[in-house]
Amino acid sequence: MRGWAAEAAWFTIALLSGLVLGSLLDWFTLGMLLAIAPWFVWRVRDLRRFDTWLNRSLGRPPPMYGLPEDLAYRLWRLRREARHRMQRLTAALRELQQATEALPDAAVLLEGQDTIAWFNRAGADLLGLEQRDRGRALSGLMRTPDLVQILHHADIEGAIEMPSPLADGRTLDIRVIRLTHARRLLLARDITQVVKLRTMRQDFVANVSHELRTPLTVILGYLEALEEDSDPEVLEATTQRMRRPAARMKTLVEDLLLLSRLDGTSSASSEQSSETNVAAVLKRIVTETGALATDAHRIELEVDEDLCLLGVEQELQSAFTNLIVNAIRYSPDGGTIRIRWRELEGTAHFEVSDEGLGIAAEHIPRLTERFYRVDVGRSRDAGGTGLGLAIVKHVLRRHASELEIASTPGQGSTFSCKFPDARVVRKRAQPSS
Repeated sequence: MRGWAAEAAWFTIALLSGLVLGSLLDWFTLGMLLAIAPWFVWRVRDLRRFDTWLNRSLGRPPPMYGLPEDLAYRLWRLRREARHRMQRLTAALRELQQATEALPDAAVLLEGQDTIAWFNRAGADLLGLEQRDRGRALSGLMRTPDLVQILHHADIEGAIEMPSPLADGRTLDIRVIRLTHARRLLLARDITQVVKLRTMRQDFVANVSHELRTPLTVILGYLEALEEDSDPEVLEATTQRMRRPAARMKTLVEDLLLLSRLDGTSSASSEQSSETNVAAVLKRIVTETGALATDAHRIELEVDEDLCLLGVEQELQSAFTNLIVNAIRYSPDGGTIRIRWRELEGTAHFEVSDEGLGIAAEHIPRLTERFYRVDVGRSRDAGGTGLGLAIVKHVLRRHASELEIASTPGQGSTFSCKFPDARVVRKRAQPSS
């Protein structure tokens, strides 16, 4: 029996004992005192134990009886449940903190207007925050006007783009989210690549529009001239002049369609791939592109007849053709174009070298961008669409390779690529009859 029922039972027993004892002693008050005194001392002892346990211990309560025992066990159970809840909450918070630390995005907890309360590892990497910055105003560390405006106006929520405070050329996307009346969460993400892709897309659209508009303008001009003059000789001459811009538009559209198809897949599938005789492909390309070379050009072809490649022959031919045609177009009269296909250090190595004007180092990283030209006028005069090296990059990537460019202004350029051993095939020797 516990609680008030036990307490009432013991008190009743003491009271009855006092009545009996008082009647026996013929002194009612003394009998009551003698009967109740042990119960009172017992209660005082239990209350003292309860007080000591309550102030100094979180373990199981000491032996007690009645109401103190009931209260002690209730408190002990509440403490134990609270401790378990606290342990679960602590573990959840620890996991949440670990997850937040692992995020690539910066997270900064702001209190008040813009006081830094906490930030994750990415907050230090992207925003340059340090532990000593806790408790300081973020607007005092980062003074970008748009960010300061959002931080100083608690009713404003949204996203802004701002330059990185740590590295030039990097762009951050900043978002501020309200959590409570006094707390906000600032999230920052590195969107440098997104901005670059967006710029490339805008440039691509502008360049395509320009590349198509120019030959169309030429063709429309000739058509207007034909409307005013029906002389057969003029008609024939004008038609011949229209062929070049029309052919240029056709080539441009074909290259765009090829790039679109190459963008659709990341690698050449096994169903598409076959054993490609690269030596035969290169000989065919040299023969077909011979019309571009002048008598003063010298083309040196060095190929390993037995070295084949597992891949899509049409795509490989397109990539090799673009590299060889570029070497011919940008080589001066008397220049030598060297084409090599060989096994080098366990890999299949393709290389095209010319003795042209060369390319400055700052242009090399952007050469494979669509429509990027070092010399716009010369490239168009040479008949290029500005998509050749972009096609080469995509084809090589689909065949587990990358384009390598080495160039020295005034001394020429070398475009090369290495194909992994998994794609290299040695032609089987024909049995002698």
